[in-house]
Formats: sequence, C-alpha cells, structure tokens
Amino acid sequence: MAINFKLETGIQLLTRLLKKPGIENFYPMLFEKGPKQGDIIELFSNAGNSCLLLDIICELLLPVELGGVEGSILIFNTDGNLDFMIIVESLKKKLLTSIKKGVCESKIDYYVDNALQVALKKMFFVEIFDATQFSITIQNLESVLSKHSSISLVIFDTLTAFYWSEQSYKITKMDLYIKNLLRIIQKVTKDYKVTVLYTRPEYFSSTKEVIENLEPCFEFQTLEQLNYRIHMMYAGDATYEVVVRTHEKQIKRHFIVCDGFITWL
Repeated sequence: MAINFKLETGIQLLTRLLKKPGIENFYPMLFEKGPKQGDIIELFSNAGNSCLLLDIICELLLPVELGGVEGSILIFNTDGNLDFMIIVESLKKKLLTSIKKGVCESKIDYYVDNALQVALKKMFFVEIFDATQFSITIQNLESVLSKHSSISLVIFDTLTAFYWSEQSYKITKMDLYIKNLLRIIQKVTKDYKVTVLYTRPEYFSSTKEVIENLEPCFEFQTLEQLNYRIHMMYAGDATYEVVVRTHEKQIKRHFIVCDGFITWL
C-alpha cells in the first residue's frame, strides 16, 4: 500500500507552531465573533468598496488600547483603487480622533505620530501592474509569509484585475477563474494561519442568479469555498447597505460616510 506524506520545512513547522496573533472579534459589525485564522472573505459591490475596505484596514492597524487589533496586514493593490497615502491619512485621522479623548492637547501630535509609525511598520503594501507580476507575486507569497510571520490578514484588491489579459482563444468562466486562484492562494497560505480577503466587481460572475442563490458559505476552511460573502450596495440618501452571508445566517447592516469616516447606523 502506497503511503503519501508531505515533508515539512523547518520554516513551515515553526510558523505552524508559532502562536500567531489572530483577528477574532475583529470588526464585529461585519464578522461578529470572527473571522478565524484561515477564513476566506469575499467583498463585492457595484458602488465601489474602497471606503469599507479602507475602514477595515485602519481598524486592523489601530493599537489595542484604542480599540483596534494592532495586527499586521499584507495588501496587494492590483487595480489602483487603494492609495497608500490615503490609507496613511485615514489612519492618522482615526488615531487623532481616538487619542484626543485621553491626551492633553499639547501632546496629541506626539502620540499620533508615534502610533502612526508603529502601525505603518505592520502594513506591507504591494502594487501589482500586470498578470505576470501577479502570478510571480502569488508564487512568492509563501516566502513573504515565512519572513513576516506576524501577518494576520492578506488582502487582494481586486482578485480579478487581470482576468481579461490572461484569456486566450478559450475563455475561462469567471467563477472558475476565481476558484482556481483561490485554490492556489489557499495552498500557499494554509500553513501560515492567515485570513484572506479579496474583492471583485459585482458583475464578475458566470451566473445571472441573484446573490442569495449562489453557492453557500462554509463554516470551516475548505478549498475554493468562502467563509464570508459581503455584498455592499448604495441604498440612497448617502446610505450604504451591507449584506453579510455565512454558512449559518445572513445579516444586514447600514452605514453612512461623513468626512471620510464610516458611521454604522
């Protein structure tokens, strides 16, 4: 009888055994008690999802004492929707708002600048400009996660940016394209206990069925399957609606954007 086994590198073993800081209980308006290590999250919208994604990034980077997670994050910017300086400015505004409440005015700038420098050291921002670079980046992802073992969240914005440039005479179905990419990404990241969040345009789907009829989300990590599916829509009157689906339920939330900040209703 043939016995199949996989040799584990020393780096993989250390990473697997290392207690990685998780992001459970992070951003409860969307994830409630999750997400767990290894979860896959899909975020899509026809109204642009940058404001929500930006808020998620900033909340993860905020210090624990200011209500954040103080986590490390790896961001792959494939279509230019995210701007590094806008992330920095948004994070600085959040820090300023939070620190103001407990620090005398003369020391606010000092505390904000120090907290900002600490947070930015935990963010890895990678610009990707073409399909070849994207493919090489995914192949090298394991090396990055090995080197920076504190990374808890990996973001692809968007996962589908190079779909058309990768098509030849035989077109790959859009849903299958995403599944194939997720399979590769999960094989690379599964030993490193990271949560993966990716975005896509709402139109990027092979099926014309409405969101409620698409394949369900799963409780545990499985190849090519989602743990969270987040649909963001503009509801009118400067209000956005967010529908979050998991394996067990669906919840709806609403928020407004004012002065660059998200306020949940």
